[in-house]
Amino acid sequence: MPLISVVIPARNERKCLRETVLSIVSISGNQHPFEIIVVDDASSDGGCNDLQLFQSRVRLTVIQERTRLGIGRARNRGVLAAKGDILFITDAHMTFPWNWTDIVARNVQSNWILAATIADVASSWRGFGCSLVVPYMGTSWNIKRQRMPHPVQIASSAGTILERNLFHKIGGYDVGMITYGAAEPEFSLRAWLSGAEIISVPELELRHRFQKQVDATRFLNRHRSILMHNNIRFGLLYLSRASSLQMLRHYAMKFPRNMRKALKLIEAGDVWERRASLQKNLVHDFAWFINKFDLTDQIGLPIL
Repeated sequence: MPLISVVIPARNERKCLRETVLSIVSISGNQHPFEIIVVDDASSDGGCNDLQLFQSRVRLTVIQERTRLGIGRARNRGVLAAKGDILFITDAHMTFPWNWTDIVARNVQSNWILAATIADVASSWRGFGCSLVVPYMGTSWNIKRQRMPHPVQIASSAGTILERNLFHKIGGYDVGMITYGAAEPEFSLRAWLSGAEIISVPELELRHRFQKQVDATRFLNRHRSILMHNNIRFGLLYLSRASSLQMLRHYAMKFPRNMRKALKLIEAGDVWERRASLQKNLVHDFAWFINKFDLTDQIGLPIL
């Protein structure tokens, strides 16, 4: 039975993190060994202090970072410390189903990434992986349940499962993504272009505590420039010149106050070197992805 490594990045998530770990270790239907890797991303709330309670019940590793990594880098850090052949990458505010290890072991394959179903704890809403929105370079949830094996464009950031070897083949999460945003969509697109597949798993349902709308809006406004940088970086890595110009125009018109800072961050990064490397090494290009999923832009027009 292969070991499953659950990787959880967390920043100032003390209460939710404790509940998430409790849901993982308290279930009774698991027949497969697992461990938990928590990456404390420079929290200021003592977020991992309560996890000592679980040391006697599960193999638990806590990595405490003094400087901020951001979501993508924190996930990469957790994977480096993981011992399992199967990776389960999730968030710090989740509730796992009682038989999650059995579902993972039954469905994991060497070239598949499993996209868990994300369920809202406060409603009947369900998300079955995501679709890419171009040229905004964001995502929209798939809300229609499909029978396996149903491919989805983007994995669920709170439930991405794959073999360790495939993670390393894809290259992990893009370290050029700052703090929040675009890490999972970019990783998922690169997975498809590397020759992997992303498959929705309806029965693997994780309950997620979403932010209230007012809190989500406040969060987006506070981190707007960084989020824009990440989405623009994502687009510049893969889009054609024409689509890249559409993307830049979209952001300049919608968020003019944040555009200068976002572009300065782009200029300070390695986006063009990274793009050249991807073009050289990936199995497919973005045109292949467009054709595979019959992708149109965010208003239903052909992608340039």
